[in-house]
Amino acid sequence: MIVIAALFVYAVLIGGPAARLLARARWVTRFPQVALRSWHACALSLLASLVAFLLVVAHDLWEHGMVWLFDADEPLVHDAYGGSWLVADIPSAAMLVLYLGAVTLLGLTVRGLWKLRRERDRHRLTADTLGTHDRIQDLDVRVLTHQAPVVFCIPGTRAGSRIVVTSAALDVLSETELAAALEHERAHLRFRHHRAFLAADVLTSALGWSGLSRRYAQQVRRLAEMAADDQAAQKHGRRAVASALLEMCTAGPVTTVSGLPAMTGTDPAERIRRLIKAAPTRARTLVPVLSLVVAVVVLALPVALALAPGAFLAGTAHSGC
Repeated sequence: MIVIAALFVYAVLIGGPAARLLARARWVTRFPQVALRSWHACALSLLASLVAFLLVVAHDLWEHGMVWLFDADEPLVHDAYGGSWLVADIPSAAMLVLYLGAVTLLGLTVRGLWKLRRERDRHRLTADTLGTHDRIQDLDVRVLTHQAPVVFCIPGTRAGSRIVVTSAALDVLSETELAAALEHERAHLRFRHHRAFLAADVLTSALGWSGLSRRYAQQVRRLAEMAADDQAAQKHGRRAVASALLEMCTAGPVTTVSGLPAMTGTDPAERIRRLIKAAPTRARTLVPVLSLVVAVVVLALPVALALAPGAFLAGTAHSGC
């Protein structure tokens, strides 16, 4: 009973208050790549705690596993995990919810992959058919004639990925600004941010209705853009990236590309303000190390909560208890 309550409370805390605190934390804008890992760790921990909660409630399956894994006494394991409070239909209902949840996640993942592939193939076909290299000589860059200033990337294999620049973007960007924008999109491709977007969308769609990790998808997109900005700034300077953003946002209405990372995608005003400030100098090593430790603890805690009673009873099957 205590284990079940602890897992449920942990899931509520990690998906609710902890997510709100992480979304409001000031340090995340200084270390967006670290913050991204923290969000992924919290999301995986939430999913693990919910799965463990349902497995423990469905005590027959879980308790047999604990008896086999730790060579524990079966009645003692049953008392530690279930006791007499579980009525006959609760374990079956928990397994049903677990199966339905797995099917839902699988369905959302398949739908997301299909949608991403459709959008990717459609934009790649347009880029390869109508795009040119007239003004840019990079093999992975295509120039499309369009009145909106947009720079975006099309994920794929090393040979199948593309970066698309519109003619309007070329007209408003200087050479340095264009190089910064292209490096921003290459960072998206290098870090595989489209996969992070898909994972965040799936989990938010599955659990966002309950309030758990409702901010996950939005924060992943926000931080991914900041992380790509930082990568571009390392090569071309923060002001070049900020200037490229400002030029494209003021040249016309901000245009997004369905399902694909774009330079002007998420919170351009916040990103410009962030870029023109002084680069962070403190805690460059300490914060990533601490975040890694916290992520490991967050991921391990639901597993430890679920396994602790069984581990405590290890070897009791032959102790005469």
